[in-house]
Amino acid sequence: MKTFIIVKNQKDGLHQWKDAPDQVAHLRSLHRHTFFFKTKIAVTHDDRELEFFMVKDALQAELDKLPSNLLSSSCEQLAKAMIKVVHELYGDRDVSCTVSEDNQNAARVEYTTNS
Repeated sequence: MKTFIIVKNQKDGLHQWKDAPDQVAHLRSLHRHTFFFKTKIAVTHDDRELEFFMVKDALQAELDKLPSNLLSSSCEQLAKAMIKVVHELYGDRDVSCTVSEDNQNAARVEYTTNS
């Protein structure tokens, strides 16, 4: 059995997809989203190895360091970046991160350790 904590964060930002197909050509222009992050982190025991509020605050501090102009960053890229932050802060462990634009469409990236 595996135990995880889940924390949610958000970041307002501007981005664009310069190579967007004609069907969604509006995405080529710089536009605003609120990016919602849902990060699931494996813990080794069930007595607050990682405390929700502390993890949420640490991840938000890292998000706050990002420029508001994310340019060509995709949800997938943002999720990978969040997983990298979790590993830097809490070591190598199973992590998944889902990033959505305006709490609508989303991408999810999962990292599983070899152990």
